[in-house]
Amino acid sequence: MSFLRKACRFLFKALEWFAMICMVCLTIIVFTDVILRYIFKRGFAWTQEIATLMLVWFSLIGMAIGVLEKIHISIEMFTSKLPDKALSVLESINHLLIAVFGGCMVYFGLIIMNMTKMSTLPATKMPSSVLYVILPLSGLLVLVNAILVAAKQDKKLFADENSQAGEDMTNA
Repeated sequence: MSFLRKACRFLFKALEWFAMICMVCLTIIVFTDVILRYIFKRGFAWTQEIATLMLVWFSLIGMAIGVLEKIHISIEMFTSKLPDKALSVLESINHLLIAVFGGCMVYFGLIIMNMTKMSTLPATKMPSSVLYVILPLSGLLVLVNAILVAAKQDKKLFADENSQAGEDMTNA
């Protein structure tokens, strides 16, 4: 089990680094193109396609990481008044629905990839499916991450009363 946990941590650290590299590349490419266009009146034809690719990949990987780390925007006005058990149930349902969304991303992402595999991007001549390959991959990550977070919520939900009472006493 320890090996699996270490492998997952390594995978998600690698994903975070990949997302950061995408953002750095996006920034450098756009900055360089702006300088070239406004100062030298000349730019590269491929910058818009590569910048779009980097933005899409960064966004979808960031979404998957956000599910795992529970850093998405949420409104806590109503949920803050719920008891702990009800809040755990609500969060588990929330993450199971997110897992269903991840499954839909995988399914429809594969369909979109299949539809665009024969077309190419005009400037780079790469297959258009390169832009969409991240959709089923990030969908799979969203699915797995949501299930992992929901499983952690289940541990809170099904914890026995004595262990919670002991934890409350130590936290006080």
